[in-house]
Amino acid sequence: MGVGAHRILVAEDDSAFLAALESVLADDGRFEVVGRARNGREAVELARTLKPDAIVMDIEMPELDGVEATREIHRGGPAVPVLAISGHDYEERVLDIRDAGAGDYVRKARLHDELCAALAALVGSR
Repeated sequence: MGVGAHRILVAEDDSAFLAALESVLADDGRFEVVGRARNGREAVELARTLKPDAIVMDIEMPELDGVEATREIHRGGPAVPVLAISGHDYEERVLDIRDAGAGDYVRKARLHDELCAALAALVGSR
């Protein structure tokens, strides 16, 4: 990870996909994963305690989905950029998480091609 790397919270309930996310972010060098949430409740708690530069948020998670977690994070303090991810391309859910405050969306199938560029654009715009 590079000096001055952006601090990223990753919210993803699938262990294998979480490992893939971390690998892509680590390989890029501009990002440091500072927290891992396995559900939306943990994402909200970790966002408040860790104060990351950005959050990679899965839309579909247990306990509190990514849409509601994003909404709660933005309601509870300064808006942290959120990059939504999903294995599905449900237009309604993508619109829901954007309405909740997510700045962008990447399909999990496009992870290697789009994740880091989309995340860099979000944190670079602050």
